[in-house]
Amino acid sequence: MSPSSHSEPSLDPEASDDAAAPRGSGPPWGAWGRAAFIALHLFLVTYMAMPSAGSGLTRSAWADPTVQNEFASWTTRLNGLGVAITQEELEERLWTLASGYEDVRLAILDPFEPYFIHCGTWQSWRMFVAPHRYPGRLEIDVDRGDGWEPLYVARSDEHDWHRAQLDHDRSRATIFRYSWKHYRSHRGHFTDWVARQVMAEDPDAQRVRVGWLRYRTPSAAEVLAGTKPKEKRDLSNTRDLRKMRLEVGE
Repeated sequence: MSPSSHSEPSLDPEASDDAAAPRGSGPPWGAWGRAAFIALHLFLVTYMAMPSAGSGLTRSAWADPTVQNEFASWTTRLNGLGVAITQEELEERLWTLASGYEDVRLAILDPFEPYFIHCGTWQSWRMFVAPHRYPGRLEIDVDRGDGWEPLYVARSDEHDWHRAQLDHDRSRATIFRYSWKHYRSHRGHFTDWVARQVMAEDPDAQRVRVGWLRYRTPSAAEVLAGTKPKEKRDLSNTRDLRKMRLEVGE
């Protein structure tokens, strides 16, 4: 074998370094990009999941007796700890704090709403913050010309119109929201749906009324004594089915 068939090792240190370098070497942009994406995803999903006042940040919702009862309870607790504050002062300070928090939250998360929808991660943590001491019970009444008659009463075995739908877990969660004053437009749409169903099913029905009976949940002592809470009709919507039939040409 001739000497020319063997390559002589180079004594140039720069040449040795070039030969030892792996192909495609350079800044790991791909790895850095993946790390940045994962970090951003974790931040956004975590921040979206943090507690939020949401639609509850309205004066009408805060005026609800259940919410006012919570303000009163926390004012008493703070006073007991030596904090001199009135219920009105506590409510105003919390309103300012909650409003500022929501403004910052929306400014950060709103641009990423399409991403949350794509990933299915738009739900925040808005679970139960306090017992609802003044709930509303849905009641639907119909007038066939002789006055109002109950058509549906929540959880009633006697007045059970469309009970399979209205007592379903999904429907109950929605109906619960409608019992809050700031869901006015939603209550209107729900009343329209009820009216259309009754109009199609009962040719004698002249009017339909959708409302909630409001009451305070009784204490343990009141339950044992058999004391029934006082009830009052609230948030009623009425639809005239005669006019609706004329509008659709029946």
